[in-house]
Amino acid sequence: MWVVVPVKPFALAKRRLSSVLDDADRAQLARAMVTDLLETLSQCARVSGVLVVTREKAMAGIAQRFGAKVLPEAEPGLSKSIYQAARHLAAQGVGSLLMLPTDVPLATPQDIDQLIVRHGWAPAVTLVSDGEGWGTNAIAVSPPDLMPFRFGRRSFEAHKAAGLALGARVQVLRSPGLALDVDTPEDLGRLLAYERDTETLRLLLEHDVMSRLAPRPTVSAGGQWNL
Repeated sequence: MWVVVPVKPFALAKRRLSSVLDDADRAQLARAMVTDLLETLSQCARVSGVLVVTREKAMAGIAQRFGAKVLPEAEPGLSKSIYQAARHLAAQGVGSLLMLPTDVPLATPQDIDQLIVRHGWAPAVTLVSDGEGWGTNAIAVSPPDLMPFRFGRRSFEAHKAAGLALGARVQVLRSPGLALDVDTPEDLGRLLAYERDTETLRLLLEHDVMSRLAPRPTVSAGGQWNL
């Protein structure tokens, strides 16, 4: 199965982390996470190829290191980018795609291969939600251009409903390695509780991000320190 990886320009990535990471740090984090994902995908037995859809110029060199292809993003927007990649793959006779975001730093080759094996025959949609059950952290679709993608608020239910409306076989899988996505400072704290040899965790430790996540003391109306 081909894997589609949408990559936002590094300078625009992870703005919800701006309270703990400055612009340069967030760009480095985005680069580290996509590098880790491509490294993981290179170890997957069931992945036929990787297609990165992006406007980030630096991705050409990073993708080449791992044998991934780059598709220049025609229009900004996650759903549009993935559907562009879906049409591109369908035109080349590819039967299925798996979309993975770059910010799932705990994903393992086993997680990804298991999802591909479980996906089955077309028409089919296989979904993995985020930890809260609202977002879509992975979606496999057969054929690739079966349906428009619906990323945004409550995308998990939107994708599920779209697949069912088309008569596809829809599966929902639980995958701890794919459930944690990094969007908020709280997500960084959860990630730092794990010990993994990845560029992402090395970067966060190098920048001592844990200390930036510590609660800061405040002063109450009565003049008392709240810790």
